[in-house]
Amino acid sequence: MKGRLILLGVGAAVAAVVLVLLGALGVPTLFAASWLLIVLTIALVSRQVFFDEASLWPPERRRRAERGSEVSRLAWSINSRTGVAGHVVVRRVQNVLRRRLAHRGLDLDDPAQHAAIDALLGPGVRDSLHNREVQAADLERVLDAVERITTEVPANSDPQTAAKVGTEENR
Repeated sequence: MKGRLILLGVGAAVAAVVLVLLGALGVPTLFAASWLLIVLTIALVSRQVFFDEASLWPPERRRRAERGSEVSRLAWSINSRTGVAGHVVVRRVQNVLRRRLAHRGLDLDDPAQHAAIDALLGPGVRDSLHNREVQAADLERVLDAVERITTEVPANSDPQTAAKVGTEENR
C-alpha cells in the first residue's frame, strides 16, 4: 500500500512538471492535461491483467494430500511408553522375514518347516512375531536374525545367487 502511494505521488509530481513545461512552451493547459490523462489511461490499461492465468485450460492437476513418509508412520506405530509395536510395523517385519526365508526355500506359515526356521533364526524368534502384543525388543531380535540370515551364504545355492541375496534391497 505504501509503495502505491509513493508511486501515485511521484506520478502526480511528474504530471505537474510536464504541465508547467508544456504551458511554458505555449501549449494550452487544458489541452496538455487532457493528453496527460489519455497517456495515463493507456499506461494503466497496459498494466491491467485481462486473462487470469489460473483459469487457463487445462486446469492444473490437483495435488494429493501429503502424508508422512513410510518410515515416520512405522516409527509412530510403536508406542514409546509401553514399547508395544502396532500391527503395521509387525506386518512389515513379517513380510521382510517371509521374503528372506523364501530365498532359502522356507515358508513361515508352513508348520512342517517351523523347526528348520527356528534352527536358522534362533529359539523363540519366530514365535515372538505371533504374540498378542509384540514388543519393540522382539522386533529388534527378528530384524537381527533377518540380517544374520541375509549375510550368510545358503548352503544349497551357487555364489551368484548368494551375492544377490546378500545385497538385495528391502522393497
